[in-house]
Amino acid sequence: MSRITDLNIDEIKDSELLKGFDFTKYDDGDRERWKVLLDGVLTAQNGVACDSYSIGMARLGENFSELPNLEDLNHKLERLTGWRVMAVNGILPCEDFYKLLSRKIFPSATFVRDWHSQAFTGYPDLFHDVVGHLPLFFDKKFSDFVSKSSGVIYEILRNTPNGSAEKEQLIQNFSRYGWFTWEAGLIRENGKAKAYGGAILSSSGEAQNLKERGFDEFSLDEVFNQTYTDKEYSCRYFIINSYDDLFASLEAIKTQYGLNKSIT
Repeated sequence: MSRITDLNIDEIKDSELLKGFDFTKYDDGDRERWKVLLDGVLTAQNGVACDSYSIGMARLGENFSELPNLEDLNHKLERLTGWRVMAVNGILPCEDFYKLLSRKIFPSATFVRDWHSQAFTGYPDLFHDVVGHLPLFFDKKFSDFVSKSSGVIYEILRNTPNGSAEKEQLIQNFSRYGWFTWEAGLIRENGKAKAYGGAILSSSGEAQNLKERGFDEFSLDEVFNQTYTDKEYSCRYFIINSYDDLFASLEAIKTQYGLNKSIT
């Protein structure tokens, strides 16, 4: 229904973002699985989702009671936030992924996970990308973090030789950074831990795992050194006090890797 892009990211036109996407290809099974997934996640999110997610969910999709059309979402998201959606059918090359996000283009899968993956999927699908991530882009501070951190990471990776041990280590570190922030991240609200991470917010099993496992204070050093796998529930969760903590961690990354331009 879509493709991994081979376009020049700097020259992508709006008309090319959803090239190959066809909403009519979804069948009754896709729509039924979507509704079952949504019912499970909305129940699991109770008491877990952060305020900015709940606000964004209502503004973007009216809780997505029906399987959404990416074309409609794309128009609405761009009009209200300045972000756009690009349909992809696989995992993007690492640098392309960060470069797209730095340009405020969110790459979204288009398939709906199967019945065996209702509580959890290790491979991002349409439900994970749309329900887990897009509502947070209505919080300008969080969406700015995503675009600016992606720009910083892209510059660091771009300036590191391909195939080198250093680059492999950087990719690993930044993968962990992304996982423990925008995928499995927590934020304090009124003294309570709430989720802003898309992996938690799009998975009833992940939300339950959070309730059983607990969390630790966010530390960039610990995040860089904490292994994880996206094939099972997160082994650990880190909490921030506000999104300012994420920007502080990004400044630390810039200092560590010799990028001098200030983040504003």
